[in-house]
Amino acid sequence: MTFTVGSFLALPAARTVSLTPGVGEERAITWAHVCELREPWKWLGRGALVMTTGMGVPATTDDQCAYLAGMNAAGIAAVTVDEEMLETPITEPALAYAAHIGFPVLQTAHEVPFITLAMAVADAVRTEHAEHVMQQAEQLHGSLLLAELCGGSVPSEPAARLVATYDIEPPFLLAVIENDDVRSTLDRVYAGFSAHRATALATIKEGQVLVLAHASERVDRVLEALSDETARIGVSAQFHQLEDLPAALRQARSALIRNHQSGRVLRFEESTTASLFLPHDTDQLRRIARQVLGPLRTYDEQRGTSLTQTLRVFLEENRSWVRAAERLYVHRQTLIARISRIEKIIDRDLSSIEDTAECWLAVQAAISCGDLEPNDTGPRPPGPPGG
Repeated sequence: MTFTVGSFLALPAARTVSLTPGVGEERAITWAHVCELREPWKWLGRGALVMTTGMGVPATTDDQCAYLAGMNAAGIAAVTVDEEMLETPITEPALAYAAHIGFPVLQTAHEVPFITLAMAVADAVRTEHAEHVMQQAEQLHGSLLLAELCGGSVPSEPAARLVATYDIEPPFLLAVIENDDVRSTLDRVYAGFSAHRATALATIKEGQVLVLAHASERVDRVLEALSDETARIGVSAQFHQLEDLPAALRQARSALIRNHQSGRVLRFEESTTASLFLPHDTDQLRRIARQVLGPLRTYDEQRGTSLTQTLRVFLEENRSWVRAAERLYVHRQTLIARISRIEKIIDRDLSSIEDTAECWLAVQAAISCGDLEPNDTGPRPPGPPGG
């Protein structure tokens, strides 16, 4: 949390009030120094709180305006004057001018030594720095944790305990934010969640910002606030087990791909194409997909093959041997051999329209539940065999 003019005014020990109420209270103070010279900006600079008994304050309104403008131009945070020792009070027109340019003019009780103010500022800045370092460490740890969770390398129970230390409880959601400047987007995510008093884990992965948070209306408001003219956001369906995080990532990316409008948050449930034959429940979709594709996915995992992708492309290309082979960058005979192997593994005949339709629905179910990555162009339904 930045130490500001408003923070300084709130310190009981400072006994300081603003002669320009509400003006510049968001300006950051990084140090405090006494200066009785007519041109303090020649010796002091950005972030300084200038403390003066008034010896250097000019007598006329015009000169006072120039005095205040010079400090403002130098980035000085504010000036505070002793309430009793000021020989020539700052005039009302000069204070009005200070308010106009956004420069705060303060007044400190005569009984408060300036060293008290300087020490209070120094202590506050030290505390702020320590909190900032701790916050950065927590953010870095959270970023590394989320990256590991997305890779599925952390067992479910330890993962739940680690995430709970960040006050993030189920049901969860995962958001993917795409923007040209991912570093600044990550900073905006942290700032946005902090401003709304919400917690989240965030990391950068493959040029996108990933955000894990508790599914709630408050988090929805944060995401809406983060969407702007340059950012697109895709959000997964809610889930309760962190072992489902890789699938949630695929869902969020699926929603992002279908989100063609910057400044918009698109949720997975909104992005999926309605089907007369497939349910909308994620668990039901996963069961349908695994009933047909389960043996093939297991085969791929055990042997390091990509037969599931081969089947998908073959169906998306309407079972055209030529187009599917070109898209997979393999020879037609290689594709024929692969399809033959796939038919044996899943016990289906892809020359049968009934079996083909079943496989197509299984692939769509896998995409809808997040078990398969979506394509940018979107799949095409199977038709009569060609090629």
